[in-house]
Amino acid sequence: EDGDDDEVVLQRHVEVGLSILQDGGLSDPDIIDFIANHHERHDGSGYPQGLAGDLIPVFGRIAGIVDCYNAITSSRRYASTRSPAEAINQLYKLKGVHFNKDLIDEFVQAIGVYPVGAMVELSSGEVAIVAAQSSSRRLRPIVVVLLDGEKNPCREGRYINLEKTTHSDDGSKLDIVKNLEPNAFGIDRGAIKFS
Repeated sequence: EDGDDDEVVLQRHVEVGLSILQDGGLSDPDIIDFIANHHERHDGSGYPQGLAGDLIPVFGRIAGIVDCYNAITSSRRYASTRSPAEAINQLYKLKGVHFNKDLIDEFVQAIGVYPVGAMVELSSGEVAIVAAQSSSRRLRPIVVVLLDGEKNPCREGRYINLEKTTHSDDGSKLDIVKNLEPNAFGIDRGAIKFS
């Protein structure tokens, strides 16, 4: 029964947050839709109104996807942090159920296969974090190398534009070979700043 009370309190955050922002002068209808509907779900299982499909305003549908992705990739006291790649896989599982199929496809296209902040291992053995997307080649983003091929910390992060740099210094092909867990090798992603 206490769990039911907790759920009611949790669900009220939409109403309370919106009320606070409107009292502060928020009047843009798109932003209001974004906030008011970010927990509504395509199949009608969301809250606070249980809207489904096209009854959910488009900004609310977009907000739901963004909120879900953020929840999966953020550190929470009740769930472990998961990688951007895992978040994308989870969103694909919810495609057509909790979220509109076309919007999921557009979201993944927008953030890329290797989203900014994703930790990856290169074919050179180096560990890097994705710093920016390539506008034309989603599989070849710009990365910052954090660990060398022997997994030793690099003194200074070295940027590699994988769209332009296709081979290592020794002539071997340079690619991303796998996504890594968010805190792989003890790296704190939150402490990394891109300049």
